[in-house]
Amino acid sequence: MYNNEREVADKAEQMLEASLRSKTSSFADHVNRKEGDKSLKDATSVAKLKKYGTARAGNQKFFMRSLAIKMAKHGFIQNFGVDGVRDAGSRTRHRPQETTYNFKAHVMKMAAQPFIDDAVEASGVKEFVMNEIVRLRSEAIMVDIRRIISNI
Repeated sequence: MYNNEREVADKAEQMLEASLRSKTSSFADHVNRKEGDKSLKDATSVAKLKKYGTARAGNQKFFMRSLAIKMAKHGFIQNFGVDGVRDAGSRTRHRPQETTYNFKAHVMKMAAQPFIDDAVEASGVKEFVMNEIVRLRSEAIMVDIRRIISNI
């Protein structure tokens, strides 16, 4: 039983992050990944909360607004796939010797691998958040109605 939406948001973050980590743990690291570059295994989830009231007045409340997944952009590209034309350009290679070369525009197709949707479904976070937020907000409505009726 959770007492406020901040606790629900923290639990939802943990649930989604654990599911994402289990889905991405089997992914191989990119061969050319540099030391500081992000890996898909570093995916996190972040809940946004809106604060109303003040702690000093004793009426401070938090309302959960959203739950987002944060990861390197190539994770989203892998999840949704690509079907388009890649622009022409040039690249410079530095090893074993510096060489600059040009390449033509070409079709790029990459099949979608919807691991994000699988992770969200496996986590059960949608049902958890929906049930807990509805319970907390309906309790708050009932308290407000009871307070209004008692003042009449």
